[in-house]
Amino acid sequence: MDIFNMTALQIGQKIKNKEISSVEVIKYFFNNITNKSNGYITFTEDYAIKRAKKIQEKIDKKEDLSILAGVPISIKDNICTKGIRTTCASKMLKDFIPSYNATAFKKLEDAGAILVGKINMDEFAMGDTGRTSFFGGCNNPWDITKSTGGSSSGCASSIAYNEAILTLGSDTGGSIRQPSAFCSVTGIKPTYGLVSRYGLIAFAPQFDQIGPITKDALDCAKTLEIISGYDKNDNTTIKKEKFSFIDENFNIKGLKIGVCKNFIEYSDKDVQTEILKAVNILKNLGAIIEEINLDVIQYSMPTYQILSSAQSISNMARYDGIKYGYKPENIDCLEELTIKSRTDAFGVEVKKRIMFGNFVLKDDKNNYYKNAINAKNYITKQFKEAFEKYDILLAPTTPKTAASFDDNTETDIFLASSNLTGLPSISIPCGFTKNNMPVGMQLISNYLKDDIILNISIQFQKNTSFHLKRPNIK
Repeated sequence: MDIFNMTALQIGQKIKNKEISSVEVIKYFFNNITNKSNGYITFTEDYAIKRAKKIQEKIDKKEDLSILAGVPISIKDNICTKGIRTTCASKMLKDFIPSYNATAFKKLEDAGAILVGKINMDEFAMGDTGRTSFFGGCNNPWDITKSTGGSSSGCASSIAYNEAILTLGSDTGGSIRQPSAFCSVTGIKPTYGLVSRYGLIAFAPQFDQIGPITKDALDCAKTLEIISGYDKNDNTTIKKEKFSFIDENFNIKGLKIGVCKNFIEYSDKDVQTEILKAVNILKNLGAIIEEINLDVIQYSMPTYQILSSAQSISNMARYDGIKYGYKPENIDCLEELTIKSRTDAFGVEVKKRIMFGNFVLKDDKNNYYKNAINAKNYITKQFKEAFEKYDILLAPTTPKTAASFDDNTETDIFLASSNLTGLPSISIPCGFTKNNMPVGMQLISNYLKDDIILNISIQFQKNTSFHLKRPNIK
């Protein structure tokens, strides 16, 4: 029984049916994992096997557990796990062990899921290549000379490599959806506030959101049902305890989809071709398709870059070599200690964001921050008007397929709008180019309408097989 070719729900069902035990699943995982993608920073074998034994006892006693009970999960390494190293893929936190669990992870544990490892990422979630990690970059299984996308690089690449079953990532400006598109997996950035950020090591709190990256949309929906809901430790969470996202009677027929024409025109020809084929599939399933132009594309990335960098500098200020984190030796002066710790322990991308954030906040003459706030409000207004007419908006996830490492094209240009507006957005596989590189389709819905894009994705995947295709890994 090859568990790596199963979805999380399929494994959970087999455990529930007593076809295989949780302990057998976890041992199978560690006996067969090779970390080909460099997707993992830390493995938790002893912890996982002990926990699997406890979960199996509960299953044998027929206790009421989630369908994910006994299923191996992997967590991005900026999500805190009590007693287990959490590094943010940085030298600064390479030995940091949290004293508490992030709420999203705790909810999965309470549901019976079992942590098998912490996942590689761009350092402090700053990057879109998967190459800024202190522990080395992640490999894209479709072409190891190309980027995995980031910052949730290990989450997507490990699933595509069949070395993870279900992962939790974080999305600040496309960090779940871009690697999902590049690696041909499914990932959702939920409505802002749907999932608690408590225990997520912050990059830009106004935009950060935890979400699942999985093999298919059904796994995504079930995982999101478990991790969503109000948390007293995060006052930005929506004050509702439980959410349901799976509708067995959902029908695409009659749904109005606004296809973002200018987003498609901005994309490479091979991406355009696959997106338009996917649009026709949805049309054949009964969706009402209309074209729409959203000029926010020209404002979203600069707006996001200004606001996120400005927020990041206050979050990075805590790393001073005093309270926790990397501490250089033989330093007597407090100021020198702070300078030396940051110089030695932060990577180039983190330093660039800190410098840019300081620049935009201190340049009073050009009012960069104030203008970015105004642009954010304008973007939000345009999306609000669009959803008065359409149920969802459709666009490519990225304007091109996975980029080479020396390619400076902005591949996350279509993604930041959802973070700026707080709207839910999902990336699902929708085709492959002539060079066998995956193309992702992005679906965006209105505030708290995560169920619509999830159920459309489930129906799309029931009628296609793009999400089932795996790279030819040697």
